[in-house]
Amino acid sequence: MLRAALAALLAALCLTGLTVPAAAQQPAGTALAWGDNGSGQLGDGTTTGRLTPVGVHLPAGTTVTALAGGGDFSLAVTSDGRVLAWGNNSSGQLGDGTTTDRTTPVEVHLPTGTTVTAVAAGLSHSLALTSDGRVLAWGYNAFGQLGDGTTTERLTPVEADLPIGTTVTALSAGAYFSLAVTSDGGALAWGYNLFGQLGDGTTTNRSTPAEVHLPAGTSVTSVAGGGFHSLAVTTGGRALAWGYNAFGQLGDGTTTNHSTPVDVHLPTGTTVTAVAAGDIHSLALASDGRALAWGFNGSGQLGDGTTTNHSTPVDVHLPTGTTVTAVAAGDIFSLALASDGRVLAWGNNNFGQLGDGTTTERSTPVASHLPAGTTVSALAAGDFHSLAVARAAQSTTTLTAEPTTAAPGQPVTLTAHVTCSTGTPTGDVVFDDDATAVGTVALDPDGDAVLTTTGLALGAHRITARYQGDGSCPPSVSETVVVVVEEAPRPSLGLTKRAESTGPFEVGDRVGYVYTVTNTGNTALHGVTVTDDLAAGVTCDATGLAPGAITACHGSHVITEADITPCRPAVGGCLLTNLAQATAFEPTGQEVASEQATATITVRRQQAAELTLAKRVVTPGPFRAGDRVVYAYTVTNTGDAALHDVAVTDDLVAPVTCATTTLAAGASTTCHGTYTVTGTDVTPCARSAGYGGDPGGEGCCEITNTAHATATDPQGDRITSNRATATIQVNGGKDDNCCERHGGYGKTS
Repeated sequence: MLRAALAALLAALCLTGLTVPAAAQQPAGTALAWGDNGSGQLGDGTTTGRLTPVGVHLPAGTTVTALAGGGDFSLAVTSDGRVLAWGNNSSGQLGDGTTTDRTTPVEVHLPTGTTVTAVAAGLSHSLALTSDGRVLAWGYNAFGQLGDGTTTERLTPVEADLPIGTTVTALSAGAYFSLAVTSDGGALAWGYNLFGQLGDGTTTNRSTPAEVHLPAGTSVTSVAGGGFHSLAVTTGGRALAWGYNAFGQLGDGTTTNHSTPVDVHLPTGTTVTAVAAGDIHSLALASDGRALAWGFNGSGQLGDGTTTNHSTPVDVHLPTGTTVTAVAAGDIFSLALASDGRVLAWGNNNFGQLGDGTTTERSTPVASHLPAGTTVSALAAGDFHSLAVARAAQSTTTLTAEPTTAAPGQPVTLTAHVTCSTGTPTGDVVFDDDATAVGTVALDPDGDAVLTTTGLALGAHRITARYQGDGSCPPSVSETVVVVVEEAPRPSLGLTKRAESTGPFEVGDRVGYVYTVTNTGNTALHGVTVTDDLAAGVTCDATGLAPGAITACHGSHVITEADITPCRPAVGGCLLTNLAQATAFEPTGQEVASEQATATITVRRQQAAELTLAKRVVTPGPFRAGDRVVYAYTVTNTGDAALHDVAVTDDLVAPVTCATTTLAAGASTTCHGTYTVTGTDVTPCARSAGYGGDPGGEGCCEITNTAHATATDPQGDRITSNRATATIQVNGGKDDNCCERHGGYGKTS
């Protein structure tokens, strides 16, 4: 029957709406194919027909998301938006720039930078929907089905001439015509139109897209093209049909052709989500998971257990309890995807396209023989071959250990749980400690395997659970769980303490202390604190310590008078020792304390600066005018602070020079100065001897002068000594011995 129907079948793949969103939602996977393979349309590298599914030889590393089946060729969309094609290529429908048939997939020569989200296959032409809503077409074009305004065959994709501003969301291909859904819910059609299958109210062929005359107010979400008829799903869940109707394939209860859409007479209360069109029969997916069929039934392709044609939809006799999520229509056979990932098939089976291992025709659905553990996420039908996006069975193994930290000989329970995409797993789980098997346990009905061991040695153990697999569920390995076997907890804390400087310190000075706290045990500690009998508010960089970990803490103390009073003597001051202790908590909440740690500093009272001065006359007297008097000064540092810039000032003598101008505490220096007696100094004495003075005087008198010392203390302040005096006798008379009679030559105070 018109291999064009095969194109329709490709539309069936569109059955999932052949919409971009539906295709995008399908997980990437491998491809399976079965049935007729005369042109290599199964893609397994041969031209041998297959009665059960075989793997398509996809390029290494390639996964696919959608498929389409044409007359005797196939298309696939890859997960990265490329298009692959294989099978018959007599009209360039493989899009690789040649007319050479291919028994394994080749890449379609898409325009640079183009990615594709969906494909559709007619009898010998191909369509692709780009990610930006354009339509590409290639292959046979005698009726304008490529939509580029010509009837020229194309060996590589060309762009369909959509109305300006139009973007497309879904597409399908009939035998020699094409369909598309626009983003505003309209429908376009182009190509062969002898039976009105373009739905524009005419039977005129179109080489560019024309608008389908949908009922007023109607918008559609998906379309499907058959041999010479078309189907659509409306936003409200109705099904529309137009074109050839000799066998009731439009489902309106007649066998009258229609050049504009009419409503399919769905059962009362039924809404549909997808449609598929065969050569001269139609399929629909009900919203409740049933499958409906109508039209020609000569090979049982309606699946109702008969070979009677139906001009309105009838229920496909699905296995009890089965719901389906997608349908596809081949030339004279049908496919459905069950919600559990199985493929059901019915109708003509001359080429093994039902995949049940026979060539026996079926009037009710039978299960295709998928590889063990395989589920299907999308399907498509060609003229006499079938395609599916397959997901291999997957198992997942998880592992828990209790406890994960144990003492030697303590029981550790390992629990593995296995799940499988194909159902309940069976078989064994091997528990491994790195490369060493710990034990093997069979799964229970809940998918669990439990092993308790007491044989783990001291140290860390990397445990995995390795499920061995069964006939339908593949092996899998869990993530690694680390179990540590260690000695019983032995909490311990170490503390060292040091002063940032050992001094000496005086009252008011700040002393900084550094404490090093070490977890010297084998269990983690938290809440680390340090207390000090002098330093308050000690803070630590970290308060949680793993075994062997170290943290630094810091505190300070300001020296007080009380710190100095009781301390014991030491060179340069006295010693002050204070105590500190670290505490923390082990995981059980028990407090752990360190040994006490000490630090000793030198303290002293604040230094006092004091200076004394003694003065004396060095040369003997008495002295007359012109005599030179030598004075000696002894300057002593009687304080406990070093002094510098020592100087002596005398009210008569200048300058006074000192042996040194720097004095340590307790040190002395001698200074010297000279004075020459003047006539002025002697005059009072002369008057007292009768030279204008007291006639009774003998000419002797005294001269007293005063001195003091100064120096600079460590703070830069000048300090002054006591005042020291020295007295000399001078003779202003004629008697050289008068001064002796009056008490000597000089005195000091």
